[in-house]
Amino acid sequence: MKNFFAFTLITFAFASTTLAQSNKSSQQVAINVAEISVIAVQGNINMTIASATAGQAPDAATAAATYAVTTNGKNQKISAQLDREMPKGLSLFATMAAPSKAKSAGKVQLSGKSSDLVSSITSVNESGLALNYEAVATVDATPDTVVRTITYTITNN
Repeated sequence: MKNFFAFTLITFAFASTTLAQSNKSSQQVAINVAEISVIAVQGNINMTIASATAGQAPDAATAAATYAVTTNGKNQKISAQLDREMPKGLSLFATMAAPSKAKSAGKVQLSGKSSDLVSSITSVNESGLALNYEAVATVDATPDTVVRTITYTITNN
C-alpha cells in the first residue's frame, strides 16, 4: 500500500508539471553562412580563321559569350586554363569584363597553365558580363579543327 501511495504521488507530480506548461517557449537557432564562390559561362564558341591579306598573317577570328559570378567572399579572382596547349601557330585569347569594383586583366593568352583574368572581386552577384575570345593563327598553323576546353575557376587572390 505504501508503494501504491508513493507511485500515485509521483504520477500526480509529473501530471501537474505537464499541465502547468507556459504559453511561451524559445529555441536557439544557429545559421552558418559559408563562403560561396560560383561562376558560370554561357554560349557556344565556334571560330573560323579563313582569310588573310596577301603578305600578311591570317585574319584573327573573334567570338563573344557572357558569364555570371556570385561570391560573398573577399578579394577573389577568376582564372582560366586550357585542358592542353594550343598547337603550333595557333593562339587563343580571352578577355573578361570585370564585375563591379573588380579589375580585368584585359586580353590574356590562354594556355595549359592557369592565367588570371579578373581580380579584386568582393561580394558580388552579376550576370551578363562580357567574355570575348580571339583566335590568332600564323602561317605555321596546320589546317584543322582544334577543340579545347577552358576551365574557369574563382578562388582567393
